[in-house]
Amino acid sequence: MKKLFTIIIALTIIISCSNSDTNEENSNNSPFTIWMGQQTGSTGNFSNLRWMIVLPNGKYFNQLPTEGFINFSENQTGGTWGNFTMNGNSGTFTNQYETLNVNRISNTEMEIVGYTNHIYKLSSVNGLILSGKYNTIPNWSTIPNYPYAPNDFQPMIEFFSDGSFLDFGAFVINFTIPYQYPDRAPGIGTYEINNFTLILNYDDGRIITKAFSGIFNNPVNSSSELVLIGGNPFYNN
Repeated sequence: MKKLFTIIIALTIIISCSNSDTNEENSNNSPFTIWMGQQTGSTGNFSNLRWMIVLPNGKYFNQLPTEGFINFSENQTGGTWGNFTMNGNSGTFTNQYETLNVNRISNTEMEIVGYTNHIYKLSSVNGLILSGKYNTIPNWSTIPNYPYAPNDFQPMIEFFSDGSFLDFGAFVINFTIPYQYPDRAPGIGTYEINNFTLILNYDDGRIITKAFSGIFNNPVNSSSELVLIGGNPFYNN
């Protein structure tokens, strides 16, 4: 299997970026609010999630745009638009397919009437800087049968506190031919996070954007153990 030695060496020449490690002061800067929760019967399964992206005018979209929110608008396709209303501590999400009644538990948590799983307001990630190796395989650093050597192509991306990254193949489909799809290929570059969007600027000129968030209403910090990239769980452990 082809190794990443040349990529790792080249990483040392990445231009550093300067960003804040905290996102609390930016918590009100997003042009929308995102609520998420697990679908009925999917406790512990982060591949089956419920999404509500709520605009200031009360309209909401019921799917996560996996490529991020740079061009997000009321013209977004791939899901269903509806209306969200709130009266005191009671509210309703309504679209052409369903009506969900909700009760506010706190500013960041609501119960859906008739359902076990709650929905949670995502914490802001604006300006977040990450530090660590994020892999799609849970417990990847401790399981005895992890199938990849340290420098193999694998479903992992490493973020550095200087704003650079090393993509080992986080978006690769077939690791025996990692450059089969150039737009998904491994590489190095710099990153930024804004409006729930991870922007990866590769040194070969590519720009990949992915939706980015934490889980539920849990605050996200530089070493969070679990984040969602493009709606998929990535584990830092």
